[in-house]
Amino acid sequence: MTESVEDAAGARRTTPRTRHEEILLGMWQDVLGQSDMSVEDDFFVRGGNSLHVIRLISRLSEQTGVDFPLQFVHDYPTVAEGAARLDVLAAKSGGVLTEDSVAGEFRRSHGDW
Repeated sequence: MTESVEDAAGARRTTPRTRHEEILLGMWQDVLGQSDMSVEDDFFVRGGNSLHVIRLISRLSEQTGVDFPLQFVHDYPTVAEGAARLDVLAAKSGGVLTEDSVAGEFRRSHGDW
């Protein structure tokens, strides 16, 4: 069940529903310097730029131990979309993200990155 909360301005925000959503939302909030983000907010609409993408991918790669291409944020611009993709990639590898599952995903859809 999706849970939402009302922020100080009265807007509804969808809160994290999964472990990956929680992790990604924390990274996005830190990288963008915004604490009032929802898992449905678009990274670029909320002010993300190429430097933010580099910082975010660096943190994601550091936390997971897996190299992610910069394209990941462009392909999955909301926390919900990115987390859902991480869930699928982890499921393909027995519940753990692996270099092979991530690299294979992006080679198939984007060529060698």
